Amino acid sequence: MNAQSLSALCSFDWTDGLEKYPVYRRKEDGVQGKDSTFQYVKHTIPGPGIDKEKFLPVFIGCSCHECISDCPCVQRFGQNYTEDGKLKTSYLDTEEHKVMVECNSNCSCSQTCVNRVVQGGVKVRVELFWTVSKGIGVRTLEDLDPVAFVFEYAGEIISSEEARKRSLAQRKEDMNYIITVNEHCKSGVIKTHVDPRNFGNVGRFLNHSCDPNLTMLPVRVDTEIPLLCLFANRKISSGEELTFHYGLSSGEERTVYSDIDRKESGLIPCNCGSQSCQGYLPFDKTLFDD
Repeated sequence: MNAQSLSALCSFDWTDGLEKYPVYRRKEDGVQGKDSTFQYVKHTIPGPGIDKEKFLPVFIGCSCHECISDCPCVQRFGQNYTEDGKLKTSYLDTEEHKVMVECNSNCSCSQTCVNRVVQGGVKVRVELFWTVSKGIGVRTLEDLDPVAFVFEYAGEIISSEEARKRSLAQRKEDMNYIITVNEHCKSGVIKTHVDPRNFGNVGRFLNHSCDPNLTMLPVRVDTEIPLLCLFANRKISSGEELTFHYGLSSGEERTVYSDIDRKESGLIPCNCGSQSCQGYLPFDKTLFDD
């Protein structure tokens, strides 16, 4: 980014210097300063109702220098990425998606290992901007290839009880960022609730689209708690807004968005503007059931 481009941006980095690339917003946009209650985090953190021991490493590491097909982690959980660190295209097919586990802190391989894609925080240059009808949005400042990792949807991992409590306590005018992931396995359904309202990363500002250019997939690294990771599902040009579907199924996993407005005044209109727009935002009904 050149000096002229930087001069058009605000003076502070929304990531507080925690990311490889700073995140700014343009001066002419109506994006206000950061909420004093918001703290930037690179990855998910334990919140109310979550046992912190669940964040301790549980996966056995490998002793590889370069993790290829014979890496024990790859053999145990499958090969998630190509040799150049791109997600395998089959993972974007909801019929083909499998559980994804990367190399972890018990492994001997370096941070540049091809099986360590989502662990380094924001991977591309982005900025915040003010949209016409959706409030704050995020757009890329560089071209993105299909299946490239963009960033995680980070926040507090909270219990189902806490997610319901927070949802019901919201006022009509409040924004709600809670994402719920349901993973269906032989033993039942594993629920993961992520709330980036007070602790989160740039993913907090992504808008919904019924025809999104990002796909959210759960990826595990050290623990059984997944990171909610966003990958480009098509070629994305510099300057495009980045979006994901707040309630799109992805194989065994389903992400749903909850909003208190929907409980009090019916369906929430969707302003994504896509030709496939469904008209309303999805939400997690279980957080509002009496």
